[in-house]
Amino acid sequence: MNRYIILLRGVNVGGVSLKMEDFRAALAYIGFKDIKTYIQSGNAVADSADSTLRKMESEIEFELAAKIGRKVAAIVSPLEEFSAIAAGHPLADRGPADRLYLTLLSQVPSRGDAENLLDTMNGVDEHAIEGRAVYSYYGDGYGSSRRDNTFIEKMLKVTATTRNWNSVQALAALAAGKAAAARID
Repeated sequence: MNRYIILLRGVNVGGVSLKMEDFRAALAYIGFKDIKTYIQSGNAVADSADSTLRKMESEIEFELAAKIGRKVAAIVSPLEEFSAIAAGHPLADRGPADRLYLTLLSQVPSRGDAENLLDTMNGVDEHAIEGRAVYSYYGDGYGSSRRDNTFIEKMLKVTATTRNWNSVQALAALAAGKAAAARID
């Protein structure tokens, strides 16, 4: 069995409602085991014998669409990848931790698209790209920025989902078996 971190895009915001018990049930139906969800925004840690990310993402999206009647994007990250991503934020020295975010991408963006995103920095918000991770520092806060998840998706031409750095750390702890560090729903 392999451990995965599963992040859904846009759940329980903007009119897309999903109970975490329904999320866990969909994952169990697909074949995931030892499923734990974290807060109400579509975060899970689970084990699977499967190792094909795109297949798992497609199955999750299909099952959730059947359950709630709307397409919800799923991004699956193997434990090793997510642990490396969560090991440190390259922009952590820019300011307070509540301004740090991670956007996990469905795939590695093209070099040209990555350069285009980095060229849009405005002196307030900064991004750093490493593989499927976009690390962000939002100088005036995420809610005040127009360089949000939708902007990143448009610039990089990939599906993406964003989490604050505290959630990333809690998910990494949950995945590592340190459940006391994370609020499980």
